[in-house]
Amino acid sequence: MLFIAVLFFFLVYLVISVAIVTLAAKWAKRHKRSPWRWGGAAALGMYLLVFWDHIPTLILHKYYCATKAGFWVYKTPEQWKKENPGVGETLTRKELPTTFKRPDGTFGYILNERFIYETRQWHHPILPITISTDSVIDTGRDEAMNKRVSVGSGYGSLSVGGDKDNWKFWVHADSCVPKVNPRKGFENFGRGTK
Repeated sequence: MLFIAVLFFFLVYLVISVAIVTLAAKWAKRHKRSPWRWGGAAALGMYLLVFWDHIPTLILHKYYCATKAGFWVYKTPEQWKKENPGVGETLTRKELPTTFKRPDGTFGYILNERFIYETRQWHHPILPITISTDSVIDTGRDEAMNKRVSVGSGYGSLSVGGDKDNWKFWVHADSCVPKVNPRKGFENFGRGTK
């Protein structure tokens, strides 16, 4: 049903746009001006009313994917075990990690007594672009073991409670998410389950 409503909106918008471009070209011709310029300016104006964020979002998404996305390992589980002999065996592995959310918007999971997995998100102030940073943190030393940065764009989906502008499906680009699990190795420390 939503698809039909969106399709109807775009058909009406297309008809109105064609009428405005045609009227602008006729007006320009009557006043001895360039119909191509005036018609083109009217077409550009009608395009930008709805699609103003399309091209900038795709360009910025590609830029952030090329410059920000990636996976960095600062310390492997094996290196951590060498630096902290015997500590890994005293930790309690949890089947269902406890979740947390901080006032600054950071959220994540408590993996055991020493490690947390946290996610921080940065949202572009104008365009629908989100940069997510996932890290495993050693809370005993307050240092990151690794970091994964991914970039996504779009307003979300109506079916999962997306943004008010989620009908703008054209600004969505595939997320550039490194295919690695930052928690791997750190969530399995310790004995038993809790």
